[in-house]
Amino acid sequence: MKKLFTLYITLLSVVSINAQITFCEDFEALIIGDPIAQTSPYWNTWDELMIGATAPFIDDAMISSTQAANGLNSLYFPPTAVNGPEDVVLMFDPIPNITQATLPTLLTPYVAGSFTFSQMMYIRGGAGAYFNFQAENTPGSSWSLEVYFTDNGTPMGDIEMSNTLNTYYTAEYPINTWFEIKFEIDLSNNNWEILIDGQSYGSFVNAINKIASLDLFPRTGDEFYVDDVCYSYTPAILPVNNGQASNISTITGLVGQTRYPSVEIRNFGTDPIYSCDVTFDYNGIQMTENLTNIGAGFGLLSLNSMQVDFANSIALIAGTNTGTATISNVNGALIDDDPTDDIITTQITAIIPAVGKLVIGEEATGTWCGWCPRGAVALNWMDHDYKGYWQGIAVHNGDDMADFDYDNGIAPLISGYPSGLVDRGSEINPADFKQDFLQRIAIPPSGIITNGAELNGNTLKVSLTVDFQTAVSGNYKLACIIVEDSVTGTGPDYYQANSYSGGGAGPLVDVDGTDWANLPSNVPASSMIYRHVGRSISPSFTGGPLSATSYNSGDTETICYEFTLDPSWDQSQIHIVGMLLNHQNRIDNASSQSIDEAVFTGYSDCGGPASTATELNGPDRINIYPNPATNNIYISNLIENATLKIYDINSKLVLENKVSNKEYVNISNLSKGMYQIKFEGKDWSETRKLIKK
Repeated sequence: MKKLFTLYITLLSVVSINAQITFCEDFEALIIGDPIAQTSPYWNTWDELMIGATAPFIDDAMISSTQAANGLNSLYFPPTAVNGPEDVVLMFDPIPNITQATLPTLLTPYVAGSFTFSQMMYIRGGAGAYFNFQAENTPGSSWSLEVYFTDNGTPMGDIEMSNTLNTYYTAEYPINTWFEIKFEIDLSNNNWEILIDGQSYGSFVNAINKIASLDLFPRTGDEFYVDDVCYSYTPAILPVNNGQASNISTITGLVGQTRYPSVEIRNFGTDPIYSCDVTFDYNGIQMTENLTNIGAGFGLLSLNSMQVDFANSIALIAGTNTGTATISNVNGALIDDDPTDDIITTQITAIIPAVGKLVIGEEATGTWCGWCPRGAVALNWMDHDYKGYWQGIAVHNGDDMADFDYDNGIAPLISGYPSGLVDRGSEINPADFKQDFLQRIAIPPSGIITNGAELNGNTLKVSLTVDFQTAVSGNYKLACIIVEDSVTGTGPDYYQANSYSGGGAGPLVDVDGTDWANLPSNVPASSMIYRHVGRSISPSFTGGPLSATSYNSGDTETICYEFTLDPSWDQSQIHIVGMLLNHQNRIDNASSQSIDEAVFTGYSDCGGPASTATELNGPDRINIYPNPATNNIYISNLIENATLKIYDINSKLVLENKVSNKEYVNISNLSKGMYQIKFEGKDWSETRKLIKK
């Protein structure tokens, strides 16, 4: 039986559009050890609302008296080795005993009016905390805002707030003490203000400007207490004929680039909007979209929004400048009923790129990884927005596109999949590539790389020439990478796992408009095109050292490489990528050209042996067939008996055999993945790569 607790409602009817709703929970009416969702009529668990789970809930949270902001009790989220299991939801509609079936009947989500939320929190030092606001009544449909608390080792911890539409804001919180976190949200004008212990940390525009519920969910290692959870909502009083300029999509880029503004407008009146004009003003230039026959004649209904994408572009100018959007001529009216919300502004920042600079973004990925489409989409958008200044590389793991050296090299720098590195900096979410890129692109490079090439059949010779722009010292290195676009394959090995399927994690929209939420959970090979695939890296992930440890401005050095290209690779889709790495193993600068472009530049012979990255069978190599393989591999072109050693991705010896020419080796007991085969003779050795399917 669920127990009642104090609920305050300022007016008798909460259904009336003009009624204010006020709610507070202090947990004092509950008993230590009570599961909150099972015992309170106003709390639910995620599973209860998502799949109709019944009590006792495996994702419930317990009442504790160990800590309390006021009184004796609070809600406790203990540390665990995995996320959860606690996952409790407070719907912002005070109707009791909400179930999955009653979600469509609620007043939420709120999209206009004033909403205030506050709660007391105690976060243990060394741990963290997390909660989010859901944008729709059904949990998992859309996150209004995710709030992350992290102890960074200083007296004040970090608060990061974000959502899937690139809203981002930060604040701070005190560690090992109770504090109040409060949001004062003007939904009518899309202004979200955050306060910590009454101190404002400013406000921001939220791209998902609606709110339905609170979700409390501990991540791995989090430990925190929650008390005095309160919210209040005052509905908006709407005029009759009123259009609102509600949001401008974030505009950033490099000086001289063009961007197409996108403005969200909302009907903030009671009558439908059938026509209006939307104007965008930037750098003294105005452009207008004239909208007629909105909604195929049905109009934009009250409190509904629509996105206005401009057909003309703006050219970005240096610095931070204001962009202004205005809605006018609403249903033919010279002035609508509330002109105060007709105009919205945004700050547009354009970065001046350093001369000769190219930034590298590496994404750790795999066809088996359900969340990795996020990284693929991020690489596609970066290529779309910053081509010529950015080169993305998809470093595959555990699939037919994996390169053993590249995969092994990136592994120590990441904690999971997908992960991203920009110029070999700290690991980031690939969705955050742009922020790191805009910082790196402005840093002048120490050297500019020129790619030269010579192609004979499948043999590709590459020369990388570094022209130093400034004096440097230390262990600088060069690496050369072969990257292929538009890779396709057949069969299950080229299926892409997709955790975004069904929309539970929100939309994931690619450059071509494809939303991964609308694709199956295992996208068939026939629908997949893999881009930016890192095919080979030479001489190693960290590169090979230059001949000297110091260079002056104007000095040059050339390093040569040789690749044997797989005949199945599309040479017209291959890019040769050079990387100059500094003494800290960060990428100082890079280069990227197609084979044709590099051949046109011309190959510069280094006068000595080239670094090789030969992956294929050939007349002078020990041949392995098939590769990838399932049960057996056939060894040929072996000039003398040798020892065969097979190592896994962790460099562990998993198989050792004596082999002779034209012999089969059984590999059926090996797990699927990448392996390294080493042949050892009397005074020679040769290393090959093997993919076990």
